[in-house]
Amino acid sequence: MADQTVPEEPVDPRARPTTRRDGRRPLLALAALAPLALAVGAVATTSPPASQPVEHAAAQSQPGASTRWCHGPLELPEGVLDAGPDADLAVTPPSPSVSLSAVSVEPASSLLFGRVSASKTLQEDDGSVRAPSIVAESADGTVLADEPASQDLGVSVLGATDVEGSPRVASATSEGGRPVADSVQSSLTGSGDYRSLALTRCAEPATDASFLGVSTGKGDSAVLVLRNPTERPATASVQLWTQEGPAAMEGRSQVVVAPGEEQRVLLESVAPGQDAVGVGVSVLGAPLSMYVQSTERDGLTPGGAEILAPLPAPGTELTMPGVEVAGAAPALVLANPQGGGTTVSVEVVGPEGPVPAAAVETIDLPAGTVVSTPLEGLADGTYAVIVRSGTPVTAVTRSQLAGADLPGDTIGAPVDFTLVSPAPAIGSHAMSALPAQGDAGTLTLSSSTDSAVTVIPVASDGSAGEPSTVDVTAGATVSLTSDQLQIGDERAAGITVVPEVPGVVHAGWTQRGSDGTDATLLSSTPVLPARGGEDPVTVRVAR
Repeated sequence: MADQTVPEEPVDPRARPTTRRDGRRPLLALAALAPLALAVGAVATTSPPASQPVEHAAAQSQPGASTRWCHGPLELPEGVLDAGPDADLAVTPPSPSVSLSAVSVEPASSLLFGRVSASKTLQEDDGSVRAPSIVAESADGTVLADEPASQDLGVSVLGATDVEGSPRVASATSEGGRPVADSVQSSLTGSGDYRSLALTRCAEPATDASFLGVSTGKGDSAVLVLRNPTERPATASVQLWTQEGPAAMEGRSQVVVAPGEEQRVLLESVAPGQDAVGVGVSVLGAPLSMYVQSTERDGLTPGGAEILAPLPAPGTELTMPGVEVAGAAPALVLANPQGGGTTVSVEVVGPEGPVPAAAVETIDLPAGTVVSTPLEGLADGTYAVIVRSGTPVTAVTRSQLAGADLPGDTIGAPVDFTLVSPAPAIGSHAMSALPAQGDAGTLTLSSSTDSAVTVIPVASDGSAGEPSTVDVTAGATVSLTSDQLQIGDERAAGITVVPEVPGVVHAGWTQRGSDGTDATLLSSTPVLPARGGEDPVTVRVAR
């Protein structure tokens, strides 16, 4: 009998494993999530690590040596000295050389603190006292002098005579840093068409400069000199100011000065016939060594010469100590480089205090103009002129000395003049080199607050004389002559000035010279606040 059993349907072997995996997937997923949950829990219950500070790269920049460029002697345009057909009409040239006086002081020297005491800390291994180095070089790098004199006071003194061209003076502390240094050049022409004494402070190149008070009248000449001592080109923007306002530069406002080259701008070709002009220079690129050379002549009568260093920055109160009066009234020259007009008041003070007769209550000074005002009513003597204004202005005071009548065709007595610059207030101390030429000088001190001032003369051998302490009353002047500042029988080569009250005392040096008949040559230079011994600058690099 046939079998009635229904046979079983064959089973696909792939179906059974698939069914088992699908059943385990949730379990496997849970198992995989368990370690992650544990890790998350651990993270959630653990304190975050402390943040680590980021260290930035840092380096200190130490102030380096001081290098100052001197301007050299008066230089005349080509052709001026040509005699022509009549040798009697030949122009007598000015002196072809200058004398240098350089003083450099260690920042820790006792002289900068009003004392004369040998240093016990700045000593070498052999016991000798450290002193700054000073090197004077010609423009081509030839060493003119490099062995300064020094004693045990941390001060070095270097002098050089008959220096031609435009020298430079480099100075460094015993450890290679920046000292408190000053260099002054002097040029003396005793006779002839350029009879004069001219003192000028050697200075570091700059990107801004202003000059004031030179004449472009008949017989007078003024030249702006731009020198580039660097290896990069520079472009100088030049603007002249006159009594009528800014002069039309007519394409001469931009002057390109190549590396190692010099350019000259003849000011009377831009603004002729002016009793006093102002000059402003702004430089792009490399800094320039800048000065103005001014010579004057009244017909055949010499009228003097000056070589002018840049003025201090404009200010609302300017003090000009050391204005000499001898027979002729001085003249105050003001310039307003601002975009708006202002008013100026003038006070003149002497040893006895203010001189009301010379005061001027109000001078209107329109924008971009130069104004000259005589200061009448002053007896012969030495004064300080103080200018106050609503907005920053620049100023100089012109004083002059007349010599004896000269024989020959010259009509009248020759004159030498100086333009007394503003002297910035002295902070803790000041140091100034004194000129090597000229017969006698005077240090004039003025203060806005009563203050004692200690002055120490420095000799050419690096020693120092006895300190002189004087009381300077507010609104009055005190003067010390070169005779009072002698060290034994020797004239001082430099001075330090230390006021008891910082920031209120101004000082200027005025020098007289002889033309062979009398001490009738005149020049001046302000005593500037000391620069040097600055703290290092820390530079940090951030990413």
